[in-house]
Amino acid sequence: MPVLDGIKAELAAHLHTLIGKMSLGTTGGQASSRDGGVGNAAFSITPIVQRIDDRTISVSATFDTSYISARDIKEVSVHGATSLDNQTYRTSFHPISKNATNEIRVDVVLEVR
Repeated sequence: MPVLDGIKAELAAHLHTLIGKMSLGTTGGQASSRDGGVGNAAFSITPIVQRIDDRTISVSATFDTSYISARDIKEVSVHGATSLDNQTYRTSFHPISKNATNEIRVDVVLEVR
């Protein structure tokens, strides 16, 4: 039996309350639904979290020129108040150098299905 739309809306509302930070990390490695989230967080900031509709949440953050890392950035994670809380989303990507001359904007859309 499929999950009813009303419950999906409540799950999305609860998910919205669990998101407190977005982190960029330097570990990388393949992301999966079973990993522990960001491995070595270089920066963590409070993202803008918005409900798009009953089942969809938008999470956005900009890491401006004040954020500088000696190591390349290889992953992003969305989580609760600390990088150990409520790991909601993680992905890894090709290394990006983060220095005082560039900024990184991350937009994540989460949908309850």
